[in-house]
Amino acid sequence: MNVITQILLFIAEITSLFFLSRFCLQKAYPVLRRVFRNDRMIIYFISAIYLPGTVIHEMSHYIAALLLNLHPREVQFFPVIEERTVKLGHVLYERDPHDFIRSILVGVAPFWGGIISLWMIIQFKLFPGNVWWHTALFGYLILTITANMFSSRQDLVDAVYIIPLFLIIAALWYLFPLTIATPYIDQSVKLISHFIQAIQIPLLFSLGINGILVILLSVLK
Repeated sequence: MNVITQILLFIAEITSLFFLSRFCLQKAYPVLRRVFRNDRMIIYFISAIYLPGTVIHEMSHYIAALLLNLHPREVQFFPVIEERTVKLGHVLYERDPHDFIRSILVGVAPFWGGIISLWMIIQFKLFPGNVWWHTALFGYLILTITANMFSSRQDLVDAVYIIPLFLIIAALWYLFPLTIATPYIDQSVKLISHFIQAIQIPLLFSLGINGILVILLSVLK
């Protein structure tokens, strides 16, 4: 499988995972309402379940804003319930209305923070583990990370810039392949290929578990 095919497959997996994880949450809500019978309690329960992924999500925003000199002022990992919206967490930083590029980079930071976190889990051989509880613990962490890579509406607005960029690069590479190979280009292609291969295990695991949960929650509903 060449690197272009790997990139296109990666985009398809991420897109499927986003919609599947959101669909899973929609299916879980009516089931949880039968248990708690209180919307506020449901929000707190979901926030507690997603907390590890929320921390990684918000810290990705915070670190990106810090590196881009946007002076982050506040980071919140717990839910804020407003009149019509619920925020599982948020980061406040100085926004420059004339500098949308840095805002986009901060907005999409949780995507890269999540992907790097998945890569680190595989690189340190934390998943799957040697014992069941170790596998279950990091499997749960993987699920919360993948569920929080695109959790806010504003992040989604910014994240739409990622997919077209990948598609344009892939299309140009396919239509105008490089005929002069250099050690730098070859090494870069190998690194991209190895990186995508490394995170296949957590991505496929999360897709499978979310698919099973959707089926189970549909039955319980």
